[in-house]
Amino acid sequence: MKSTLCAVAAAGLLQAALPAQAQPWDLAHREIWLQDRIDHGRKDGSLDTTEALRAQGVLDKITHDERFDERTNNGQLSSKDRAAIEGRLDDLSDHIHWAKANDVHRPW
Repeated sequence: MKSTLCAVAAAGLLQAALPAQAQPWDLAHREIWLQDRIDHGRKDGSLDTTEALRAQGVLDKITHDERFDERTNNGQLSSKDRAAIEGRLDDLSDHIHWAKANDVHRPW
């Protein structure tokens, strides 16, 4: 028993020591990361106001839908719901990357 606890503790320490990109990303971490990208893009001007507001609205809708799905499924996401949320987060991340890389600033 004691050796099992030591092994579990050691594994936890090793995971904590891994760089962020080597650790698994759950939905909450991805949402925080995207929120930071939106905030930084707004502050540094790499996202114009319209694009930042659009991205924020999409992220808010994704997190709202995730919470709704959890509430309707006893606090858990089904595999199908999780995959759908992950896909939407991927799409949002791609859009933010594209908008920043292409210096999207609408002329109107």
